[in-house]
Amino acid sequence: MTMLTVRRLAADIMNVGKGRVKINPDGLKEAEGALTRSDVKGLIEKGIITKAKIKGRASKAKKQRRGKGSRKGSYSDSKKRWMEKVRAQRKLLALLVESNALKKTDKRSIYGKVKSGIFRNKKAMLLYLKDNHYIPDDYEEKRKNPKKEKPKKAPKKGVNA
Repeated sequence: MTMLTVRRLAADIMNVGKGRVKINPDGLKEAEGALTRSDVKGLIEKGIITKAKIKGRASKAKKQRRGKGSRKGSYSDSKKRWMEKVRAQRKLLALLVESNALKKTDKRSIYGKVKSGIFRNKKAMLLYLKDNHYIPDDYEEKRKNPKKEKPKKAPKKGVNA
């Protein structure tokens, strides 16, 4: 029997497509010598003819669980990150114009670049401004000290006091 016939019979016996039927190269002679359907069944039992694993796509049920309604966490996290980033850059831009480090005429073009998302963060924005000679190279942003000492609160008067 030809290999195509053996493959077709094996696919029919194993209830799979012809593409999933795998014939072991060591048993090719035996497979060619098979004359009947029962011979092919014997080759399957010996392990000369096997079926390959399914490679296909994810099942439809699995695909259905990918929608927005099935996602955990807030959907607006990315928007909030964007807003925080752009607001910080715009505040820095206003500070630069206010402190006369940046010309008012240049503000508009930089504002557009902030809006289009060119700068990842404030540091990248400052680097761009220095590289393109919008602000002096020795300009440093004045940082506020976030770790100021807060006055300690008095203990609450209550049941446990």
